[in-house]
Amino acid sequence: MAPYGATFVSNKYLLHGSLRKREHIACDRCRAKKSKPYALFSMHNKKHGFVHGGQYPDVGSFAEYLKVDGELAWPIPDTTTMSEAATYGIPAVTAMLSLAHLDVAWENILSGATRQSSADSSILIYSGGSNVGLFAIQLAKRAGLHMVVTVSPRSFDLVKSYGADSVFDYRSPTAASEISKAYPDITKALDCFSEGNSSQFCAEVLKRGRAITLLDQGKPKKAEIEFKSLMVFTVSGKPFSLLSPLGPAFPVVPDDRDSLRWFYASLSQLCDRALKPPPVTALGGGLDAVLDGLERLRKGEAHGTKLVVELP
Repeated sequence: MAPYGATFVSNKYLLHGSLRKREHIACDRCRAKKSKPYALFSMHNKKHGFVHGGQYPDVGSFAEYLKVDGELAWPIPDTTTMSEAATYGIPAVTAMLSLAHLDVAWENILSGATRQSSADSSILIYSGGSNVGLFAIQLAKRAGLHMVVTVSPRSFDLVKSYGADSVFDYRSPTAASEISKAYPDITKALDCFSEGNSSQFCAEVLKRGRAITLLDQGKPKKAEIEFKSLMVFTVSGKPFSLLSPLGPAFPVVPDDRDSLRWFYASLSQLCDRALKPPPVTALGGGLDAVLDGLERLRKGEAHGTKLVVELP
């Protein structure tokens, strides 16, 4: 399958040069191209999904042709453009999987649960203006949760437009204490940044409960809180390692694979009515634009947007 849009995912292992020689990189792609039929797909309809780039010599979406697992793809609805669809890979699946590990019921997300009181059902999204954060805000809000979000002031309006209820400046020295005071019963947190003191910030907000981080940066010492580092590639249903043989090994997690199957089975429906993509910045120039996009990421020039390379 040939990619139409290859999206730049801000994976730290990609940007910081931790790939081995001859690995094929990148994860997200979508394409309207003839392929072998599988379940929901006809021979010619539009498809999107992601692969585990940077792990195998022949797998990565910065390519003209790509072979994917049929269960790791979903049909794109007519109301979603190809560039928009290219944003629903790693960020959306990471958001979905994080909420699953925070015990947010998928049934509530799909049906649109009745809103509960903010005191009983708040969730903290740290770095809500990130692509993962924007998807997490929308999904958790559909589950009836009250969205407490941290971002920089320039992103206040952005996250509110995606459903944030209460917004705080993460750089404020009093932000954590203000959130803890306003929401003393908050027990769920998703750290979409997972660098610097972001996990410690979450520990200061929560008195108990669980926090999901996207990079393992060590666990703050607070016995009442369970910190769990999540790696989205467990949805592939295959064991893998990062920086093998020195890096951490990840076993097969059947529940994560099942979560992705449920998500992709319903994603077309959600796109039509409830789950909008992050703002898109399209880069022309085909695969030659990949290096330009990576350099923008390296310089931190892609705040509040998703870079998408459009292939001819």
